[in-house]
Amino acid sequence: METDREPAAAGTVTGHETTRGGVTVRTTHPGGNGRVLEVDGDAVRLEPETRDSTRRWFYWYVDVESDVSQTLRLEFPADEAIGPRGPAIRVGNPCGGPIGDGAWQAWRWLGREHRIDASAFRYTFEAGERVQFALSFPYQRADCDAFAFEFESNPNLTVETLTTTVGERDVPVARMGAPDADRHVALAARHHACESTASYVLEGVCRELLESDDEGDLLETHRIHVYPFGDLDGVERGDPGKHRAPHDHNRDYVDANAITDLEPLYPTTAAVAADLRSLGSLDLALDLHCPYKWSGDINDRPFFVTEPDVASEPLRRLAARLEEATLERARGPRSTTDGPTLTFDASPGVGLASFDGQSGLLHTFARYCSRLGAEPAVALEVPYVGTKRDPVTPETVRKFGRDLAVSIAE
Repeated sequence: METDREPAAAGTVTGHETTRGGVTVRTTHPGGNGRVLEVDGDAVRLEPETRDSTRRWFYWYVDVESDVSQTLRLEFPADEAIGPRGPAIRVGNPCGGPIGDGAWQAWRWLGREHRIDASAFRYTFEAGERVQFALSFPYQRADCDAFAFEFESNPNLTVETLTTTVGERDVPVARMGAPDADRHVALAARHHACESTASYVLEGVCRELLESDDEGDLLETHRIHVYPFGDLDGVERGDPGKHRAPHDHNRDYVDANAITDLEPLYPTTAAVAADLRSLGSLDLALDLHCPYKWSGDINDRPFFVTEPDVASEPLRRLAARLEEATLERARGPRSTTDGPTLTFDASPGVGLASFDGQSGLLHTFARYCSRLGAEPAVALEVPYVGTKRDPVTPETVRKFGRDLAVSIAE
């Protein structure tokens, strides 16, 4: 048995010997997270890296390369880190150049047949094969840049640098619609760095608004402001971001008041808050998140975070229209050719729901926007895995984002 006396640090490349040959585990890629604890026979044992979060979290994303043909067990002995569909996976395509330059197959679920249990899965490598595995589907700055490049000639989209992070990364903000509009909509994601499926939804919203003539009226009457990375350093480093000490990015929307003089801890949240204040009239604000992994309850379905009995009428209308839009897609003529979809149930306790630890008094993006007049101003939770009927994949959550755009416009 091979074991590391001290687990490998974040952003490392470590070589190990299994029963059949060599294997290399990397976390140096954007979003990388995972420590190798030990290698025992054909078992590679890992754990998610908590980094500076105050609670142990479940996010992980590793790059594994095998020198030989072999079947390995990848185990998380102290964590339930493998979802019902197994891990997300993408395979490197040998092309004579660095895989990091983009020669990867598309992300997909490995499949429940490869899942041993909630803490382990099995994969058969070919000699020289390089594979990336993750809790769910990663979405990095490069994915956002690829989207912006695809639409760079669209006159309804401009991308600016909002600020620079402590890690010296440029934080993008996208603007869509009428530059001289005096009514505004704010959309955000990744205030908790690991909550990646939310980014696919946000991209789907933007795609629908930019591509569809049906939503053109919204772009004529409103300016849409998109903040895709509330914690860009965390996204690129591969931090969980949730419960970050002394507080995370979605607890950082503070300012001076009659009781105390507070300032945001992070440059990004300070810049987003200043940008929001400069807008004037803010009609609607959505902050996209992911809930607690999977559990057979509300964590497996999308929901707006609210106490159902106090949800505002505008939020109820938005939820009802989103239910209609997703069901129309699922039952319509495209359902047989367009593949699976992600539907929304607006019922109290399902699509309008709260959870333990959520408080309306926290210094969140949504609460800050509410104080600026947005109604609704709310967080929307998007699951990591989904249900058997409504699976989460890059395609289904992008389509869900399109349906959300339709609902916002109406």
